Amino acid sequence: MTAYTLIRSRRKTLAIHITERAEVEVRAPLRLSRSVIDRFVAEKNGWIERHRAQMAARLEQRCAPTFDRLPYLGADYPVVRTAGSARFDGEAFYLPCVDIADTETLRTAAVGLYRSLAQKELPGRVARFAPLVGAVPSAVKISGAARRWGSCSGAGSLNFTWRLMMADPLAVDYVVVHELAHLREHNHSPAFWRLVEDILPDYQARRASLQKLAERLWNEGW
Repeated sequence: MTAYTLIRSRRKTLAIHITERAEVEVRAPLRLSRSVIDRFVAEKNGWIERHRAQMAARLEQRCAPTFDRLPYLGADYPVVRTAGSARFDGEAFYLPCVDIADTETLRTAAVGLYRSLAQKELPGRVARFAPLVGAVPSAVKISGAARRWGSCSGAGSLNFTWRLMMADPLAVDYVVVHELAHLREHNHSPAFWRLVEDILPDYQARRASLQKLAERLWNEGW
């Protein structure tokens, strides 16, 4: 027997409705017996299963990823839709299963996850390069900046956009060294670039990879 939800009202006829979640609702008159309703549902079983399958397929389509893969530290990982909270396990991004039209909810979950990853990853990289640069920041913060990978405040704190977690590790280290160097050289003078080059002789190649990533993120709406 097909499971269904019974909804009684002052209507005069029986009707079967398949909800958006592929569940069966039977709408019946107030005083109609349950046995009559059950017999009606059994007679319509073929129709019910066909329409449930159609609705289930639509539900699966609405729950399809808006993006199939996301980058993390230079590598792309598959996106898996889940009923649980957003997370990254080193093999895939798990994002909430929402209506395909609700892209803002999906994007918000992805951004929140990137912020969390940045908060875990970047302070350690800063701590590793700080002794080499000879400068210690007052704080390491994660921002939502769209056009700057990092910045250095007058108070000595370093700010990095969560988008930096999409970059190759070598490029991430370049941004870290770049901002640490600003704690000693507060402009882009020859002395500043010499300091960066002393620590990362290949910094220009690392910077070029960031430019390529910026083009990708722009094209993908990030």
